[in-house]
Amino acid sequence: MAKTLTFLQLADEFGGTRFGPFDRAEIRLGSDPARSDITLPESLGVLAEHLRVLKQGDDSFILAPVERTAAVYHWKASGGKPRQVTAPMAIPKGDGFSLVTPEGPRFYILAELEAKAKDLARESQGPPLFARRVTGTAILTEIKRRGFATFATTKIGNWIQWAQRFVTTGQIFSPYYIVLGMVFFGGWFFAGGMSCTALSFNSDRGSLQKNLSTCRDQLGVTEEGSAGDPTVGDLTTKILAEREWKSTLSADKELYEAFAKELRAAFNAADKYRWVYKEKTSQFTRFKKGLEGKGMPAGLVRVLAYAAAQPTFGSDRDWTKVVDSEEQEVCGRGPIGLTFRQGHKLQFYSLLPDAYVDRIVAESADDARKVEAIQKTLTAAASELSTEGMVINYTSVIQGQFECIYAEGDDHRIDFEEVTKKLNETLGTSARGLPKEQEPFWIASRLVRLYTYDFVSGHEDLVFDSKNAPSTVLDFAKVPSRRSKFAIQAAAEVMARAVAIPCIARLDKDQQNANDILGELPQLGSCAIVKAFVEYDRL
Repeated sequence: MAKTLTFLQLADEFGGTRFGPFDRAEIRLGSDPARSDITLPESLGVLAEHLRVLKQGDDSFILAPVERTAAVYHWKASGGKPRQVTAPMAIPKGDGFSLVTPEGPRFYILAELEAKAKDLARESQGPPLFARRVTGTAILTEIKRRGFATFATTKIGNWIQWAQRFVTTGQIFSPYYIVLGMVFFGGWFFAGGMSCTALSFNSDRGSLQKNLSTCRDQLGVTEEGSAGDPTVGDLTTKILAEREWKSTLSADKELYEAFAKELRAAFNAADKYRWVYKEKTSQFTRFKKGLEGKGMPAGLVRVLAYAAAQPTFGSDRDWTKVVDSEEQEVCGRGPIGLTFRQGHKLQFYSLLPDAYVDRIVAESADDARKVEAIQKTLTAAASELSTEGMVINYTSVIQGQFECIYAEGDDHRIDFEEVTKKLNETLGTSARGLPKEQEPFWIASRLVRLYTYDFVSGHEDLVFDSKNAPSTVLDFAKVPSRRSKFAIQAAAEVMARAVAIPCIARLDKDQQNANDILGELPQLGSCAIVKAFVEYDRL
């Protein structure tokens, strides 16, 4: 596929200067030359770092104001009044933006194939921009410029500029407009039904533009009745279709910070999660169907199911490495990687111990060392199970220097029916010691509760309620920081996958069956902004 390069071109009333080409994903505009690709004078109200323009893979762009006070206005190529951009916003090439005010310096975004871009580059300039002395003549020029700019922002002035660009840029020869013209004039001249079709087409298009005229309508990132920039809580609520998340993330600082960290990690490891929405018979789909089959609420399933979305290139792995609540590397088993301690506290009827040991030990004939390692697992879980007569095997699937050894026999941690049944008993709507469905923290508390079952001893009587955030409950119970951190981070990781993976699928051009596997995918705008928040460290 031919490579495209990006240009930013000032509107005609600002001189029409073209800047570029920019052969990278990010273009920065501001008044600080050291931090900007295009430098504008601070006297115009431009911040040191004012705006970032991010190029997407499909030649669309995201306008990302660096902070709330960085005023940016979006100008559609099709005309109309500019609208202020208050959060990262996706726009197509050909659209423009102005800085500080609607009449401020206005640029249009151009994307050209590399061959043509090289020719255009000869006529292009680069920073610094507007680097001139402010003299009496310059002030007069500025007054005239602002007067013209004011006219240019009217409907008539904007339409004249659009018509000029429509012809000079060659858009008039676009197949889209040629076909549209044929349909329109064919109906006009031949008085058939085609003119009505064209009118209907244009009417529908106008209606669509009207519906997309505001940031809220276009991106769908805020709840009904809210105003202002979308927050991570707004976006999470929108993507997970559950009102709880906005208040939960606002009330629980520790959970929010862990969630933000894991959200970055999930997006950065997108390739490791693609199997989740591409494999129809994976452990994820089986686990999700099992939770649904037990009658769990959709809002809880929508998040809890991602406990089975391990970041691996294969989805059918029965073993995984876990850093547990004691900060020790142990084995996790089954679709959601339950530790032996979790299985013991969850009271699985059939459960056999394991241990994470050096590969040399795992593959040796030294049964004494293997039994010793297994016994440590039993002791840490306060299990009365005896090692006498155990037949110990090893996994040979954990990559690296270490492997899992385990006692042979039935283990319900790998039984989907038993795992989902036990989770419904302990985390479902009728479970004790948890907020009721739709009460504050009702989902977040269940995720944290799942991982408190890994605690070595004590805290079996933890009660999560609707008045206190999960982190606060652990703090009041005087849970050691290492254990509290483990439970919060593990819960946040599941939450992050539940947000990131559907968005990775939504932004993936090659996804075909994601809706069948994940359910209805989030809106494209919501996912684009979440991804922009991650890439620009705005979480």
